[in-house]
Amino acid sequence: MIQRVQSLFLFFAAIVSLIILFYAPILVNPEGEYIVIKDLQYPALFLLLSVLLSFYSIFQFKNRLNQIKVVSFARLAITISFFLTIFTRDELNEVYYGGVLLLFPYLILFLSAYYIKKDEKLVRSSDRIR
Repeated sequence: MIQRVQSLFLFFAAIVSLIILFYAPILVNPEGEYIVIKDLQYPALFLLLSVLLSFYSIFQFKNRLNQIKVVSFARLAITISFFLTIFTRDELNEVYYGGVLLLFPYLILFLSAYYIKKDEKLVRSSDRIR
């Protein structure tokens, strides 16, 4: 169900995460060299997990409670990726704009969870009327 707003949010979160994974510089060396998150093993793994969970969650539209759980795990994976990036960096490396960009897919996933819960509430209210 691509026409649902939460499905679009999930798709955009996956696309933004992929852009961050491959193109956005996360760290910068004192020499001016940029480090992309795909060069870091574990943060890249968790961000890729978040992308896969976001795409999987799009197709879980019939089971909204399961969809909320999958979105929560995707947000957790982004959080772990962010903290691994920040805490495992060298003291000489500085956080660049890609580190801040990790907040966007997290916020988009938060919005999609909000709309999924809103749909679930609407379905439950219509079941009560019957």
